[in-house]
Amino acid sequence: MLATITPLIARGVIDNTLQDLIDLRLWCIDGAEPLHLRMRGNCLRDIAGCRLEFTNTAAGSPPAQIPELISELRNKAGSAQFDAGDITFSRRILEHNNRHGISNRLYIEFFMNTNVRVLMDFGAVDFTISLPQWEPTWEIDNLQSLMNMEALRAHVRANVRQYRGPAMAGLGEDMPPCEWDYRLNRAEACMAIYPSIHEKYSPIPGGYLSAAFVMDRPEFLGRIAAQDEADMPPDREVIEHDWEVIDFMTPHEKAVGLAMRHPLFEETSHMTAVVQEQLLKKHADKLNTNKEAAAFLSLYAGIVTHTLSTILLTGQELYSAALAAERVEALCKRMTVLGGMIELLPQSARPAIQQAAESLMKNLRLFLATIPN
Repeated sequence: MLATITPLIARGVIDNTLQDLIDLRLWCIDGAEPLHLRMRGNCLRDIAGCRLEFTNTAAGSPPAQIPELISELRNKAGSAQFDAGDITFSRRILEHNNRHGISNRLYIEFFMNTNVRVLMDFGAVDFTISLPQWEPTWEIDNLQSLMNMEALRAHVRANVRQYRGPAMAGLGEDMPPCEWDYRLNRAEACMAIYPSIHEKYSPIPGGYLSAAFVMDRPEFLGRIAAQDEADMPPDREVIEHDWEVIDFMTPHEKAVGLAMRHPLFEETSHMTAVVQEQLLKKHADKLNTNKEAAAFLSLYAGIVTHTLSTILLTGQELYSAALAAERVEALCKRMTVLGGMIELLPQSARPAIQQAAESLMKNLRLFLATIPN
Protein backbone atom coordinates (compact mmCIF):
# COMPACT_ATOMS: atom_id res chain seq x y z
CA MET A 1 0.00 0.00 0.00
CA LEU A 2 1.24 3.48 -0.93
CA ALA A 3 -0.11 6.39 1.10
CA THR A 4 0.71 9.88 -0.20
CA ILE A 5 -0.26 12.28 2.58
CA THR A 6 1.39 15.52 1.39
CA PRO A 7 -1.82 17.66 1.35
CA LEU A 8 -2.72 16.51 4.87
CA ILE A 9 0.48 17.84 6.48
CA ALA A 10 0.48 21.46 7.69
CA ARG A 11 3.99 21.56 9.14
CA GLY A 12 6.69 19.34 10.51
CA VAL A 13 10.09 18.90 12.13
CA ILE A 14 12.81 16.51 10.99
CA ASP A 15 15.50 16.15 13.64
CA ASN A 16 18.59 14.12 12.76
CA THR A 17 20.98 15.94 15.10
CA LEU A 18 21.72 12.62 16.83
CA GLN A 19 23.46 10.20 14.48
CA ASP A 20 21.46 7.08 13.58
CA LEU A 21 18.21 8.58 14.92
CA ILE A 22 15.51 10.37 12.93
CA ASP A 23 12.95 12.15 15.11
CA LEU A 24 9.98 13.11 12.94
CA ARG A 25 7.02 15.25 14.03
CA LEU A 26 4.18 16.02 11.64
CA TRP A 27 1.24 18.31 12.37
CA CYS A 28 -1.81 17.50 10.26
CA ILE A 29 -4.34 19.99 8.95
CA ASP A 30 -6.95 18.76 11.45
CA GLY A 31 -5.05 20.58 14.21
CA ALA A 32 -4.90 17.51 16.45
CA GLU A 33 -1.83 16.13 18.18
CA PRO A 34 1.17 15.64 15.89
CA LEU A 35 2.42 12.34 14.59
CA HIS A 36 5.65 11.57 16.42
CA LEU A 37 7.87 8.87 14.97
CA ARG A 38 11.39 7.89 15.95
CA MET A 39 13.30 5.74 13.47
CA ARG A 40 16.78 4.30 13.29
CA GLY A 41 18.84 5.68 10.46
CA ASN A 42 19.82 9.02 8.97
CA CYS A 43 18.56 11.51 6.45
CA LEU A 44 20.42 11.71 3.19
CA ARG A 45 23.61 13.73 3.02
CA ASP A 46 22.07 17.17 2.38
CA ILE A 47 20.20 17.37 5.72
CA ALA A 48 21.94 14.65 7.75
CA GLY A 49 22.91 16.01 11.17
CA CYS A 50 20.41 18.90 10.90
CA ARG A 51 17.11 19.95 12.39
CA LEU A 52 14.69 21.08 9.69
CA GLU A 53 11.43 22.84 10.49
CA PHE A 54 9.04 23.35 7.60
CA THR A 55 5.56 24.65 6.80
CA ASN A 56 3.60 23.26 3.89
CA THR A 57 2.31 26.42 2.17
CA ALA A 58 0.25 24.26 -0.21
CA ALA A 59 -1.56 22.33 2.53
CA GLY A 60 -5.20 21.59 1.78
CA SER A 61 -8.29 22.48 3.78
CA PRO A 62 -9.29 20.10 6.55
CA PRO A 63 -11.47 17.32 5.08
CA ALA A 64 -14.73 16.23 6.64
CA GLN A 65 -12.95 13.13 7.88
CA ILE A 66 -9.22 12.54 8.27
CA PRO A 67 -8.12 9.27 6.56
CA GLU A 68 -7.92 6.23 8.79
CA LEU A 69 -4.18 5.95 8.14
CA ILE A 70 -3.51 9.18 10.07
CA SER A 71 -5.32 7.79 13.12
CA GLU A 72 -3.42 4.55 12.72
CA LEU A 73 -0.10 6.39 12.62
CA ARG A 74 -1.04 8.29 15.78
CA ASN A 75 -2.21 5.19 17.63
CA LYS A 76 0.63 2.89 16.57
CA ALA A 77 3.52 5.33 16.82
CA GLY A 78 4.86 3.48 19.84
CA SER A 79 4.06 -0.09 18.84
CA ALA A 80 4.42 -0.47 15.06
CA GLN A 81 7.71 -0.98 13.27
CA PHE A 82 8.80 2.10 11.34
CA ASP A 83 11.68 2.02 8.86
CA ALA A 84 13.16 5.10 7.27
CA GLY A 85 13.25 5.57 3.53
CA ASP A 86 14.78 8.48 1.64
CA ILE A 87 14.46 11.74 3.59
CA THR A 88 16.01 14.64 1.70
CA PHE A 89 15.53 18.28 0.73
CA SER A 90 17.36 17.76 -2.56
CA ARG A 91 15.02 15.66 -4.64
CA ARG A 92 15.31 17.27 -8.06
CA ILE A 93 12.33 17.17 -10.41
CA LEU A 94 11.89 18.58 -13.91
CA GLU A 95 9.14 21.21 -13.96
CA HIS A 96 6.44 20.48 -16.52
CA ASN A 97 5.74 24.10 -17.41
CA ASN A 98 7.09 26.80 -19.69
CA ARG A 99 10.24 27.16 -17.59
CA HIS A 100 11.25 23.51 -17.88
CA GLY A 101 13.51 24.15 -14.91
CA ILE A 102 14.59 21.86 -12.10
CA SER A 103 13.11 22.30 -8.64
CA ASN A 104 14.28 20.96 -5.30
CA ARG A 105 11.63 19.21 -3.25
CA LEU A 106 11.36 18.06 0.34
CA TYR A 107 10.88 14.30 0.17
CA ILE A 108 9.96 12.22 3.23
CA GLU A 109 9.49 8.47 2.93
CA PHE A 110 9.06 5.84 5.63
CA PHE A 111 7.50 2.39 6.02
CA MET A 112 5.06 1.12 8.64
CA ASN A 113 5.26 -2.61 9.30
CA THR A 114 6.90 -3.04 5.87
CA ASN A 115 3.51 -3.24 4.10
CA VAL A 116 2.65 0.48 4.10
CA ARG A 117 4.81 3.05 2.34
CA VAL A 118 4.08 6.58 3.54
CA LEU A 119 5.25 9.34 1.23
CA MET A 120 5.36 13.14 1.39
CA ASP A 121 6.68 15.20 -1.52
CA PHE A 122 6.56 18.95 -0.82
CA GLY A 123 7.17 21.48 -3.55
CA ALA A 124 6.10 24.63 -1.68
CA VAL A 125 7.52 24.99 1.84
CA ASP A 126 8.81 27.68 4.16
CA PHE A 127 11.64 26.33 6.28
CA THR A 128 14.46 26.91 8.71
CA ILE A 129 17.40 24.55 9.03
CA SER A 130 20.15 24.30 11.62
CA LEU A 131 23.82 23.79 11.01
CA PRO A 132 24.74 20.07 11.00
CA GLN A 133 25.67 18.68 14.40
CA TRP A 134 27.58 15.90 12.67
CA GLU A 135 28.55 15.19 9.08
CA PRO A 136 28.23 11.80 7.38
CA THR A 137 31.11 10.29 5.48
CA TRP A 138 30.48 9.16 1.93
CA GLU A 139 30.53 5.59 3.22
CA ILE A 140 27.77 6.32 5.77
CA ASP A 141 25.67 8.16 3.18
CA ASN A 142 26.02 5.35 0.62
CA LEU A 143 25.16 2.76 3.27
CA GLN A 144 22.04 4.72 4.23
CA SER A 145 20.95 4.92 0.59
CA LEU A 146 21.37 1.14 0.25
CA MET A 147 19.43 0.53 3.47
CA ASN A 148 16.63 2.77 2.18
CA MET A 149 16.49 0.81 -1.08
CA GLU A 150 16.43 -2.45 0.87
CA ALA A 151 13.49 -1.16 2.94
CA LEU A 152 11.64 -0.28 -0.26
CA ARG A 153 12.54 -3.66 -1.76
CA ALA A 154 11.11 -5.42 1.32
CA HIS A 155 7.95 -3.33 0.95
CA VAL A 156 7.61 -4.35 -2.72
CA ARG A 157 8.13 -8.03 -1.89
CA ALA A 158 5.52 -7.94 0.88
CA ASN A 159 2.91 -6.30 -1.36
CA VAL A 160 3.63 -8.63 -4.28
CA ARG A 161 3.17 -11.65 -1.97
CA GLN A 162 -0.18 -10.32 -0.74
CA TYR A 163 -1.54 -9.29 -4.14
CA ARG A 164 -4.62 -11.12 -5.34
CA GLY A 165 -5.74 -10.07 -8.79
CA PRO A 166 -9.13 -10.89 -10.37
CA ALA A 167 -7.79 -14.21 -11.65
CA MET A 168 -6.78 -15.38 -8.16
CA ALA A 169 -10.19 -14.41 -6.79
CA GLY A 170 -11.77 -16.57 -9.48
CA LEU A 171 -9.85 -19.76 -8.72
CA GLY A 172 -11.58 -22.72 -7.12
CA GLU A 173 -15.14 -23.88 -7.57
CA ASP A 174 -15.33 -24.49 -11.34
CA MET A 175 -11.85 -23.13 -12.22
CA PRO A 176 -9.07 -25.50 -11.11
CA PRO A 177 -5.75 -23.69 -10.59
CA CYS A 178 -2.53 -24.23 -12.49
CA GLU A 179 0.99 -22.98 -11.83
CA TRP A 180 0.67 -20.29 -14.53
CA ASP A 181 -2.10 -18.56 -12.55
CA TYR A 182 0.35 -17.84 -9.75
CA ARG A 183 3.14 -16.75 -12.09
CA LEU A 184 0.86 -14.33 -13.93
CA ASN A 185 -0.53 -13.03 -10.63
CA ARG A 186 2.99 -12.18 -9.50
CA ALA A 187 3.69 -10.39 -12.78
CA GLU A 188 0.44 -8.43 -12.43
CA ALA A 189 1.38 -7.56 -8.85
CA CYS A 190 4.74 -6.22 -10.02
CA MET A 191 3.06 -4.14 -12.72
CA ALA A 192 0.60 -2.75 -10.17
CA ILE A 193 3.38 -1.44 -7.91
CA TYR A 194 5.94 -0.57 -10.59
CA PRO A 195 4.54 2.89 -11.57
CA SER A 196 5.29 4.29 -8.09
CA ILE A 197 8.84 2.86 -8.25
CA HIS A 198 9.35 4.28 -11.74
CA GLU A 199 8.10 7.68 -10.56
CA LYS A 200 10.63 7.69 -7.74
CA TYR A 201 13.74 6.65 -9.64
CA SER A 202 13.17 7.89 -13.21
CA PRO A 203 14.38 11.47 -12.48
CA ILE A 204 17.66 10.15 -11.01
CA PRO A 205 20.65 9.45 -13.29
CA GLY A 206 21.07 5.68 -13.37
CA GLY A 207 17.81 5.31 -11.48
CA TYR A 208 16.76 2.39 -13.68
CA LEU A 209 19.39 0.29 -11.86
CA SER A 210 17.89 1.18 -8.48
CA ALA A 211 14.42 0.38 -9.82
CA ALA A 212 15.63 -3.02 -11.04
CA PHE A 213 17.09 -3.81 -7.61
CA VAL A 214 13.94 -2.73 -5.78
CA MET A 215 11.70 -4.66 -8.19
CA ASP A 216 13.87 -7.79 -7.75
CA ARG A 217 15.04 -8.13 -11.35
CA PRO A 218 18.51 -9.70 -10.97
CA GLU A 219 18.49 -10.90 -14.60
CA PHE A 220 18.20 -7.30 -15.81
CA LEU A 221 21.03 -6.15 -13.52
CA GLY A 222 23.14 -9.10 -14.69
CA ARG A 223 22.62 -8.13 -18.33
CA ILE A 224 23.62 -4.52 -17.65
CA ALA A 225 26.67 -5.69 -15.64
CA ALA A 226 27.78 -7.97 -18.50
CA GLN A 227 27.58 -5.06 -20.94
CA ASP A 228 29.59 -2.89 -18.58
CA GLU A 229 32.28 -5.54 -18.09
CA ALA A 230 32.55 -5.91 -21.87
CA ASP A 231 33.15 -2.14 -22.12
CA MET A 232 30.00 -1.78 -24.19
CA PRO A 233 28.12 1.55 -24.11
CA PRO A 234 24.72 1.53 -22.36
CA ASP A 235 21.93 0.39 -24.67
CA ARG A 236 19.48 3.30 -24.76
CA GLU A 237 16.66 1.04 -25.88
CA VAL A 238 17.13 -1.15 -22.81
CA ILE A 239 17.50 1.79 -20.42
CA GLU A 240 14.49 3.73 -21.72
CA HIS A 241 12.25 0.69 -22.26
CA ASP A 242 9.08 1.02 -20.19
CA TRP A 243 8.64 -2.31 -18.41
CA GLU A 244 5.70 -4.56 -19.25
CA VAL A 245 4.11 -7.65 -17.69
CA ILE A 246 6.38 -9.93 -19.71
CA ASP A 247 9.46 -8.32 -18.11
CA PHE A 248 8.40 -9.84 -14.79
CA MET A 249 7.95 -13.35 -16.19
CA THR A 250 11.62 -14.43 -16.14
CA PRO A 251 12.58 -17.12 -17.12
CA HIS A 252 9.32 -17.71 -19.02
CA GLU A 253 9.38 -14.64 -21.30
CA LYS A 254 9.55 -16.69 -24.52
CA ALA A 255 6.63 -18.92 -23.54
CA VAL A 256 4.50 -15.91 -22.58
CA GLY A 257 5.40 -14.12 -25.81
CA LEU A 258 4.29 -17.12 -27.85
CA ALA A 259 1.07 -17.45 -25.84
CA MET A 260 0.23 -13.79 -26.41
CA ARG A 261 0.45 -14.42 -30.18
CA HIS A 262 -1.85 -17.44 -29.99
CA PRO A 263 -5.05 -16.93 -32.08
CA LEU A 264 -7.25 -17.38 -28.98
CA PHE A 265 -5.40 -14.72 -27.01
CA GLU A 266 -5.43 -12.39 -30.03
CA GLU A 267 -9.21 -12.77 -29.99
CA THR A 268 -9.19 -12.02 -26.26
CA SER A 269 -7.05 -8.94 -26.90
CA HIS A 270 -9.54 -7.81 -29.54
CA MET A 271 -12.39 -7.99 -27.03
CA THR A 272 -10.25 -6.16 -24.48
CA ALA A 273 -9.74 -3.34 -26.98
CA VAL A 274 -13.49 -3.18 -27.61
CA VAL A 275 -14.24 -3.05 -23.86
CA GLN A 276 -11.70 -0.27 -23.38
CA GLU A 277 -13.08 1.76 -26.28
CA GLN A 278 -16.79 1.25 -25.66
CA LEU A 279 -16.87 1.16 -21.86
CA LEU A 280 -13.72 2.51 -20.23
CA LYS A 281 -13.32 5.50 -22.54
CA LYS A 282 -16.86 6.45 -23.52
CA HIS A 283 -18.46 5.80 -20.13
CA ALA A 284 -15.57 6.38 -17.70
CA ASP A 285 -17.61 8.94 -15.75
CA LYS A 286 -20.32 6.37 -14.97
CA LEU A 287 -18.14 3.45 -13.92
CA ASN A 288 -17.69 4.60 -10.32
CA THR A 289 -21.44 4.45 -9.71
CA ASN A 290 -22.38 1.59 -12.04
CA LYS A 291 -21.99 -1.59 -9.99
CA GLU A 292 -23.01 -3.77 -12.93
CA ALA A 293 -20.23 -2.36 -15.12
CA ALA A 294 -17.71 -2.84 -12.31
CA ALA A 295 -18.78 -6.47 -11.87
CA PHE A 296 -18.55 -7.01 -15.64
CA LEU A 297 -14.99 -5.63 -15.75
CA SER A 298 -13.89 -7.71 -12.77
CA LEU A 299 -15.25 -10.94 -14.27
CA TYR A 300 -13.76 -10.17 -17.68
CA ALA A 301 -10.33 -9.36 -16.20
CA GLY A 302 -10.27 -12.82 -14.63
CA ILE A 303 -11.28 -14.43 -17.92
CA VAL A 304 -8.40 -12.71 -19.74
CA THR A 305 -5.77 -13.94 -17.27
CA HIS A 306 -7.22 -17.46 -17.04
CA THR A 307 -7.30 -17.68 -20.82
CA LEU A 308 -3.62 -16.75 -21.05
CA SER A 309 -2.62 -19.16 -18.26
CA THR A 310 -4.57 -21.97 -19.95
CA ILE A 311 -2.83 -21.32 -23.28
CA LEU A 312 0.50 -21.42 -21.42
CA LEU A 313 -0.53 -24.69 -19.79
CA THR A 314 -1.25 -26.33 -23.15
CA GLY A 315 2.03 -25.00 -24.52
CA GLN A 316 4.00 -27.20 -22.12
CA GLU A 317 5.55 -30.37 -23.47
CA LEU A 318 3.75 -32.40 -20.82
CA TYR A 319 0.46 -31.20 -19.34
CA SER A 320 -2.83 -32.58 -18.06
CA ALA A 321 -5.34 -32.52 -20.91
CA ALA A 322 -8.16 -33.10 -18.41
CA LEU A 323 -7.11 -30.02 -16.42
CA ALA A 324 -6.86 -27.89 -19.56
CA ALA A 325 -10.27 -29.03 -20.81
CA GLU A 326 -11.88 -28.37 -17.43
CA ARG A 327 -10.43 -24.86 -17.41
CA VAL A 328 -11.69 -24.07 -20.93
CA GLU A 329 -15.16 -25.37 -20.08
CA ALA A 330 -15.13 -23.12 -17.00
CA LEU A 331 -14.12 -20.18 -19.21
CA CYS A 332 -17.05 -20.92 -21.53
CA LYS A 333 -19.45 -20.94 -18.56
CA ARG A 334 -18.08 -17.61 -17.35
CA MET A 335 -18.40 -16.14 -20.83
CA THR A 336 -22.05 -17.18 -20.76
CA VAL A 337 -22.49 -15.31 -17.46
CA LEU A 338 -20.62 -12.35 -18.93
CA GLY A 339 -22.94 -12.36 -21.93
CA GLY A 340 -25.94 -11.98 -19.62
CA MET A 341 -24.28 -9.02 -17.89
CA ILE A 342 -23.89 -7.12 -21.17
CA GLU A 343 -27.59 -6.20 -21.00
CA LEU A 344 -26.83 -4.20 -17.84
CA LEU A 345 -24.15 -2.05 -19.51
CA PRO A 346 -24.80 1.38 -21.04
CA GLN A 347 -26.93 0.81 -24.15
CA SER A 348 -24.50 2.36 -26.65
CA ALA A 349 -21.72 -0.02 -25.53
CA ARG A 350 -23.72 -3.23 -25.86
CA PRO A 351 -23.66 -4.09 -29.60
CA ALA A 352 -19.87 -4.00 -30.10
CA ILE A 353 -19.16 -5.78 -26.80
CA GLN A 354 -21.82 -8.42 -27.56
CA GLN A 355 -20.28 -9.14 -30.96
CA ALA A 356 -16.77 -9.41 -29.49
CA ALA A 357 -18.02 -11.72 -26.71
CA GLU A 358 -19.73 -14.04 -29.19
CA SER A 359 -16.55 -14.24 -31.27
CA LEU A 360 -14.45 -15.01 -28.20
CA MET A 361 -16.88 -17.73 -27.09
CA LYS A 362 -16.66 -19.32 -30.57
CA ASN A 363 -12.84 -19.32 -30.39
CA LEU A 364 -12.87 -20.84 -26.91
CA ARG A 365 -14.94 -23.76 -28.19
CA LEU A 366 -12.61 -24.20 -31.16
CA PHE A 367 -9.67 -24.20 -28.74
CA LEU A 368 -11.40 -26.82 -26.56
CA ALA A 369 -11.67 -29.08 -29.60
CA THR A 370 -7.86 -29.03 -30.02
CA ILE A 371 -7.24 -30.47 -26.53
CA PRO A 372 -6.71 -34.25 -26.62
CA ASN A 373 -9.44 -36.37 -25.01
